[in-house]
Amino acid sequence: MAITPVDYTNPRYDAKALRRFAEEALCKAGLSNDHATELADYLTATDLRGVLSHGTRQLPGYVRSFQSGQCNPRPNVRIYREAGAVVQWDGDGGMGHLVSARAIRSAVSRARSMGICLVTATHCGHTGSVGNWTRIATGAGMICLYYSTPVSPLPFDRPQPVVEALNNPPVSFGFPSSEGEPPVLIDMGTHLELPEAMRQIAEISVLPLIKGLAYQVTSVMMTWPVDAQSLIKRRFPGATSSLTAVVLDPAFIGDPSDYTRTVSELRQKVHAMHPLPRLDRTLLPGEIEAEREADFSLNGIPLDDAHIQSLRELGDDLGVPCYWESDG
Repeated sequence: MAITPVDYTNPRYDAKALRRFAEEALCKAGLSNDHATELADYLTATDLRGVLSHGTRQLPGYVRSFQSGQCNPRPNVRIYREAGAVVQWDGDGGMGHLVSARAIRSAVSRARSMGICLVTATHCGHTGSVGNWTRIATGAGMICLYYSTPVSPLPFDRPQPVVEALNNPPVSFGFPSSEGEPPVLIDMGTHLELPEAMRQIAEISVLPLIKGLAYQVTSVMMTWPVDAQSLIKRRFPGATSSLTAVVLDPAFIGDPSDYTRTVSELRQKVHAMHPLPRLDRTLLPGEIEAEREADFSLNGIPLDDAHIQSLRELGDDLGVPCYWESDG
């Protein structure tokens, strides 16, 4: 779920120009051509779905992490342990997008033959908009549950509210749909709200805060204790993220077409229901992102001035042209 909302009145920018800029900037930061292309694709795809906090907005920070040695621009992403339906990956200090994609693809492959696969990864940087990774599984007709912890170990060594110490670990749950329909896909941070909003909520009821805390704890428990058992040598101090994911093939439960047909029926029933207050329609998770992707691919991505200015300054530093400002 995007922290930065979409303002449709902002100027629109061509996705191909943003992708080209991101790819060249990442190459200048030391990534291989293949990894730069791959990471630029993920960042632009995230912008296209309207998750503007986790797309190219992250590019300047990523470049700084490579330049400063916090993260590894040339990681050797690899499997370091595997047994049956469990595969464990080493991100080697690289950005978490690279190891996440490979981990989920390996899980899809194992689930094809075993029905289910659990994958973990350690020693990687930010995992980005984690819906990118569940979409790999849903695109292959699989169910995927993905958890990531952005900081390990967590900062329990200073007094602060527990929800802040737990950070905002992201989760994504993806479920395949019938052909022509978007997957049912949840992609969100587990923070219920920002601190000031949580204080206001607490004046009405603490129950939502307790449930929000439960989401945070669930994501942390799926990742941090697993990460703590890893024997991987950590060479890059900024690569503090880890992940755990489960991929399930519905074909091992029954006819997968029955599964996707049921999802379609659920979608139709949800669409016919009354929307929540202040909303004009009822959708399943993932539908608004699919609508935005179609719109933004055709008409450009609406980005605010601060977003574009940060990219412009990065381009000046690296000597990369702002391709969205020209036909080239």
